Amino acid sequence: MNLISNKLHRLYLVVALFLVIPDTFYWYTLSDYTNYQNTFTAVTSSTGLTWLIVSYLALFFAIFAQNLEMRAFLTVVAFVTRIFFLVWLTDIWRVNEVAIVTLLKNVFIKTGEAPYVEAFATVALIPLVLAIIVQKTRIANLLTGLLNFLKAPANKIHQVVFYSISAAAYLLSLIVMARSLLDNYDLASAELPDGFQQSLIWLILLGVIQIALKLLILGLGLLASLWAWITWRGDIQAVLGHMKDFRLSEYLTRKVASYLYTFYFIFIIGLAAVGIPIYASTTFGINQDYAAFPMVALAGVIITFLVLLAIRLVFELAVAVIHIAENTKGGVKK
Repeated sequence: MNLISNKLHRLYLVVALFLVIPDTFYWYTLSDYTNYQNTFTAVTSSTGLTWLIVSYLALFFAIFAQNLEMRAFLTVVAFVTRIFFLVWLTDIWRVNEVAIVTLLKNVFIKTGEAPYVEAFATVALIPLVLAIIVQKTRIANLLTGLLNFLKAPANKIHQVVFYSISAAAYLLSLIVMARSLLDNYDLASAELPDGFQQSLIWLILLGVIQIALKLLILGLGLLASLWAWITWRGDIQAVLGHMKDFRLSEYLTRKVASYLYTFYFIFIIGLAAVGIPIYASTTFGINQDYAAFPMVALAGVIITFLVLLAIRLVFELAVAVIHIAENTKGGVKK
């Protein structure tokens, strides 16, 4: 009897999200956020922290995704990018030449005197893996659907273009990453005594694993691009067709407004999902006023809701005006 119910996959994702929040945002509290430039630099200056944000956002949006295939896909993205971060972090501590026990402790339990943020993230892998297991059918359905689309005789051009772009992207990425790994090997070996050292074995092993994970992430990106094209190509072709209407007899507002609203909605929600924890942690968080943290988070949620509500009303007003114009034009023709 299968003890894992398909109805629990969203619960697994919620549990995983709460467990990764400390690891994702704790180290950001040590950065400077006095202006937008400093904030951008703090978020993008570290490869590992950048991938933590990507994994966190994929998990965040997976929880709220209504499309089950999309939810499954984002869950896989969150897991793969989290594993990549762990491998990257292991390599960082390897470069610092810490003992193996200390390395494992820093990666999976805690770093020095810091809180146990890594331990929470390690535990988060359990519900994340369970969520993937529960959604394995959805993942298989998505891959099968994309493969069937490419195999269809009517989509021969799509097949050629997709495989060509994928092959070029993989080949170029593999060359760049392999050269980078070899350069790192040459630099490391030049600083060591003669002979093949154990540290070089770990350098190669972790480097190869990182390359494999990067190629997997690239593959996920290519699949997402193909899926987006399949989903949106009809609307894209319709919009491009209407652009040729120099008499402006057709209105594009209602066709484009939904996409623009979706883009603004996702952007604002994503910005709030990252900005609220960072602001709450750095302003009132770990080393200051704990009681203010939930109040700041609640205020951020309310402000985000009001911003989205205002944007929604603006879009509804624009669509309503176009709807009235279309009805008026239809009445005149009659």
